[in-house]
Amino acid sequence: MERPQKIMRILRESNDYSQEYVANVLDITQKTYSNLESGKSKLTVERIHQLADLYHVKPDYFLSEELPVINYNTGPNSHGGNFETYNNNIGQLEFVKSVYEKMLQEKNQTISNLEIQIEKLTSIIQELTKSK
Repeated sequence: MERPQKIMRILRESNDYSQEYVANVLDITQKTYSNLESGKSKLTVERIHQLADLYHVKPDYFLSEELPVINYNTGPNSHGGNFETYNNNIGQLEFVKSVYEKMLQEKNQTISNLEIQIEKLTSIIQELTKSK
């Protein structure tokens, strides 16, 4: 299981949420959520942001190197304690790269749209100054 999926499960269980509950919050089916959590489906940047909002963490929390230490059961059958440090592997690096590439594409599109708006506004200003 890759880092983001492991974090999804840890956060869900530590908040005592069912997969069905999280799926409802994300407006997807439980099966779709299960596929995300198991790594059968890839997480999108949008889903990472939705999960970050749900758990009140920053989106990059899902991509950091270390797993959190969460004691979500303090009873006699506690599952809490130290989780192993996630060893960075090629699959994780590829996922991180794809997330950053997607973010870069979105930023580049925003820049392109803003440049078009600037050109239009500059043209309008020039026309208005000529008519005075």
